[in-house]
Amino acid sequence: AVCNPNTKSERMVLDTTSALGRRPRKLCLFVSLVVVALSATNCLLMVRQFSANSLEGEVGRWIEGLAYPPPSDAVPEEIMNRTHAVNTNTTASPTPRNINTTASTTQPSTLQGTIVIQLMGELGNHLNSFSFYFAVRTIASTEFNLNLTLHVRKQNQLKATTAAQNVQCLKSFWNLDFDECDWLQDNGRKGELCKNKISIQSGALFGLMKSSNNHTITKLAQSLQMSSTTSDGIRSFLRDYVAILKDESILELYRRRGVGWTIDEPYPFLYNTERIGAPDSLINEFYSRGLQEYLAFDSDTKISSGCCSMLPEKDEQVFHYRSFVVDLPRRHLSWGGAELTPEKSATLLSASLSPGTKIALVSGRSTQHRVTAYKNAFSNRSFVVREIAGQSAIQDFCFLAHAQAGLWGTVQSTYVGWASLISKELQNATIYGVNYPARDVNITSRVPTNGDLARIVHYPVFDLLDEDVW
Repeated sequence: AVCNPNTKSERMVLDTTSALGRRPRKLCLFVSLVVVALSATNCLLMVRQFSANSLEGEVGRWIEGLAYPPPSDAVPEEIMNRTHAVNTNTTASPTPRNINTTASTTQPSTLQGTIVIQLMGELGNHLNSFSFYFAVRTIASTEFNLNLTLHVRKQNQLKATTAAQNVQCLKSFWNLDFDECDWLQDNGRKGELCKNKISIQSGALFGLMKSSNNHTITKLAQSLQMSSTTSDGIRSFLRDYVAILKDESILELYRRRGVGWTIDEPYPFLYNTERIGAPDSLINEFYSRGLQEYLAFDSDTKISSGCCSMLPEKDEQVFHYRSFVVDLPRRHLSWGGAELTPEKSATLLSASLSPGTKIALVSGRSTQHRVTAYKNAFSNRSFVVREIAGQSAIQDFCFLAHAQAGLWGTVQSTYVGWASLISKELQNATIYGVNYPARDVNITSRVPTNGDLARIVHYPVFDLLDEDVW
């Protein structure tokens, strides 16, 4: 305005200024020189700053590449590098790295996730499902820096309610809400409240896939439904799950639509709809990694809570007669539920136990005449027999799970099988199998692959006649 007074008001201002105003050409020259000087200085500073930032960023990335080689089980490149249509900003420059900070001192924050286990069957099946969860939780925590919050769904059956009550006797499940997904009555039709959450999650992810035209989301969404029960399979779906939890477009969708399992967990969740559990291979792998403690009774409250009543003595051998004939009177033989007769059981015990050994007989729902037959057969071999009767199912299981000197029973009994894994002081467990002509499918012996477990638990198999079992 000073150099080119184009308007009347500007000329008036110029005319009313001081001596400088009365000499506009000199003022113009002075202002121009100042502007040029300031511009040159600012430009030089910007060039220096740009060069420093660029060099620092390149060096930082180079150092980061040396310090963090990609792990062998890293998330596949095609997943890590994908870009959704919802989040297409790929032009932003990375924040310059501070090369004065050592890369190894940066600790990534722990990811938060949710896992929902569908429970089926009775106590043994529940423990099998929770053992699977323990393996998933352990791998997630130690290998993926992922903390999982557990929720459960139970069947709409009386046995499911009883199983849930029994499982809560184990200290790891005291505070677990088994009734969170209780069943509701809707227009005369039974339906589970939580079932809608799974369909809502699937629908939301399908909608995002359609809007972004990115079918990678479909693959990742499928991995949310757990199916594999091997450690490698668990790692596979956890990799995909971690990729989902790091995808801002998916997390924003969950926050915006409230799709998560709970308000406090607004992110995708893992789940199963079919029966799922831990096979022998998984149990062997995680037995020495805390599984035994995870499934243990609490030593301080097991009696006061009513979960346990009587307990075996330290030098007492515990023999369990499951009596499948009570539950399956017509097919227990063909199915494989037949057990050693009293005389054959006494012969088995005598092969390794000396006369005078204490025997605690746990017979559950067996008829009294069969219990008496076992007591007589054991007494005839000079064993000191104590009958454990009048307890609830969970109290019988607690008794088995506290055996110390020895535990005996059929391999078909989940109570004996899980008790052999839980008992902390157990010295020996003989869990036998029997093949006989009336059995449809024979079994074979096995040896645990876990060294600690193999020293304690043994699985002999006997080939016998039909009259040797009942």
